[in-house]
Amino acid sequence: MRKAGAADSAPTPKPQDGPARAWVARLVQRRFGERPRGLQALGGGLNNHVYQLQAGGQPLVVRLHQDPGKLAVYRKEAWAMGQARKAGVPTPQVLEVGEEGGHPYMLQRLVEGIPGTQWADGNAVLRQMGELAARLHQVATQGFGPAVGGSAVPGQRSWPHWADFLDHELRVGERLGMLDRVNALPTPARQALTATLAQMRRWSRRPVLQHGDLRLKNVIVSPRDGRIVALIDWEDCLSAPPPHWELAIALHDLGPDGKEVFLEGYGLSAARFARIAPQLRALNVLNYAWAIHLALQDGQRRRAEWMKARLRGVFDVAL
Repeated sequence: MRKAGAADSAPTPKPQDGPARAWVARLVQRRFGERPRGLQALGGGLNNHVYQLQAGGQPLVVRLHQDPGKLAVYRKEAWAMGQARKAGVPTPQVLEVGEEGGHPYMLQRLVEGIPGTQWADGNAVLRQMGELAARLHQVATQGFGPAVGGSAVPGQRSWPHWADFLDHELRVGERLGMLDRVNALPTPARQALTATLAQMRRWSRRPVLQHGDLRLKNVIVSPRDGRIVALIDWEDCLSAPPPHWELAIALHDLGPDGKEVFLEGYGLSAARFARIAPQLRALNVLNYAWAIHLALQDGQRRRAEWMKARLRGVFDVAL
């Protein structure tokens, strides 16, 4: 079973596992007045720990991090999940966010299920994801950018205007320069991109909450019927005009059939999608600009050439 909030389902011993277990035990004792039962590590990284346990008559997950700055990230995620749940989008239920022994933690109820990537009928899950994205985009927000719900995550902020977000957060001018320096786009495509971005800068649409990484790996489904029981990993959520940012990322890795069922779930017609497709393409091209830059910086010239080939449409051969 995949456990929401866990990086892996198999226990992963780590050098600092002992102190982390002690912090979790103190947290559970304070919160529930009892010691945790069945405490086991679910994974994490070098600086974070994820545990499953039983306390208070319920299965729980504790995420614990060594970086004090992670507290603001946990609070941002908790706010976003709370807003999503109010809109009818299933997420893990967060019980508490705080610090224990100087280390940020998030305590949430366990969600039983398997990753969406493991369900046999992926298109059925994608259709549900489209439906849930449409629900999520009913959550109104303020400003534009990753600092949602009063978030105080270092380096993240909210911009008063969409054009400010494009200029200062996405840094459109810098990314266009990256593309131009490596001749990534043929002239007609570069001109079309410029025209689309100029049109996007004039948007005056209201911002809404967006997950920011709505892909199969970030959904948990019931192993019985494939119903989505939780959207997880909200760290990349942001405030932006719907549906462009969300769809640009969600559709990027999907084939034609997957795109179609996701969009049908969202409620977009083929005609409507055709009208917004240039804007989705523009956002993806800008994201590729940074990826190409990093590949060249790391000496991965072959990788950069393949990414440039993608931008030129050489893979657009399937009908």
